Amino acid sequence: MEPETGVQGEQDGRAQGSGDYRLETERAREMIRACYEEGILPTDIDRGEMEVLGREVKFILNLSLDEIKIKWLKERTVNVIFRDGARFLPKTVKEDVVRAYEDVWIKDETFGHDFKRGRTKVESPNVISYIPRAQAISDSMLQKKTDFIDLAGTTYRTEFNPWLTRAKIRDWRQLIDQDTFWVVAVGVPLDEMPFLHAHVERAIGKVVKQHKPEADESDPKLMNLRFDVDPACRANMKDKILVQTC
Repeated sequence: MEPETGVQGEQDGRAQGSGDYRLETERAREMIRACYEEGILPTDIDRGEMEVLGREVKFILNLSLDEIKIKWLKERTVNVIFRDGARFLPKTVKEDVVRAYEDVWIKDETFGHDFKRGRTKVESPNVISYIPRAQAISDSMLQKKTDFIDLAGTTYRTEFNPWLTRAKIRDWRQLIDQDTFWVVAVGVPLDEMPFLHAHVERAIGKVVKQHKPEADESDPKLMNLRFDVDPACRANMKDKILVQTC
């Protein structure tokens, strides 16, 4: 009889432990939800292990908690990818596109006008992460997979993918960047503007596209100028172009 009693007690212990784990998981998920949706940063979360390297600090996150966070983000977050020419749209325009998708749901009777907006994060020139305030929005966008938008007479293609980790976004960007190469002239002086296209082409390589100096034609500002260059000229990249004038 004693061995049977011991086994039963062990089973009860496992059941109790399983219940505690579920409670802790739900508590962690609620903290993560409040963080991303409400902007409430948890103060009593497990910080993980800390390593001090000179004037740098590295935290190794609690594995179980990190996995709960990743699972929540994969369930809720949508990566909106702007394909082809859409990747060159201004950041504010890309964010407006995401909000336009959101507006369809806000106007719907399911949520109403008091429904709060989700969080966006620009990950790269052609990827925006979007965390809707409802799982139904995430599911709908992921089921849709792709869409086309018309802006100023031009049709652009977008894709909706599940959340990508930073490492996967970095690898994906490297794959995309193999076929693209651009040069940005930062803080262009007025007296160098007329010669810049010719100088970039002579010093680095063939310019396949020169972008407009400003995103908003009604408010022209000379700040940065971007040139798309033949990727075959990548090895000719220069950090500086100096110009001597009279």
